[in-house]
Amino acid sequence: MYRKRKYETEKTPLKQLIMEGSSRVHRCFAFPTDDALEEKTRMNHIYRCCVHSWSWKEDTMLWDTHKDLLRYPAYIDGGGLNEDGWKYVQREVSEHVAHLAPMSTLKARSAEIKRREDGSVEEIMENPTSNIANCILYRKWDSKADAFLLKTYDNLSFIPGRQRKEFLDAEDWKSLQLWFAQRFGCCPTQTQLQARTRIVLQRR
Repeated sequence: MYRKRKYETEKTPLKQLIMEGSSRVHRCFAFPTDDALEEKTRMNHIYRCCVHSWSWKEDTMLWDTHKDLLRYPAYIDGGGLNEDGWKYVQREVSEHVAHLAPMSTLKARSAEIKRREDGSVEEIMENPTSNIANCILYRKWDSKADAFLLKTYDNLSFIPGRQRKEFLDAEDWKSLQLWFAQRFGCCPTQTQLQARTRIVLQRR
């Protein structure tokens, strides 16, 4: 048995989070997406996370980083951040929350929040335009994830006393997706998981 992650509850188990999150990611395509991040996704450098969505963590990190950069002239243009400044914000948010957020969302959201006296960050716009409910967060593929995919694929392909499976079936992919989420706390859609696994298999 695995220990429950902090984003799980008794009412919302991980399997349900993955299912609901996958549906949410697909719904998000009805809204504008980040072209640069989507291009990296198509190249299998990053994946769309179907477990995490925008939260107070992103708000807090965005507020702190944005406010801090306004002190440095090199990042200022006309009273606001220039492109270098926003790229820095995107990197800092990604480093601290382990996910890449669309640049357009960061820019719009920064004008919709402020820090309260108790230290929390709150939304101050009656009609926010950032559309964070339909914002896709992305995460980078790395060597640990690739190694996990390769090992798990091999384990699922092997059936004691029988010939090795040539292809995984639907239930196998569901299991791999669940185990990936348990291991890394994030989860790509099955389509992305399968695409990345093919790449990893071709490399060995």
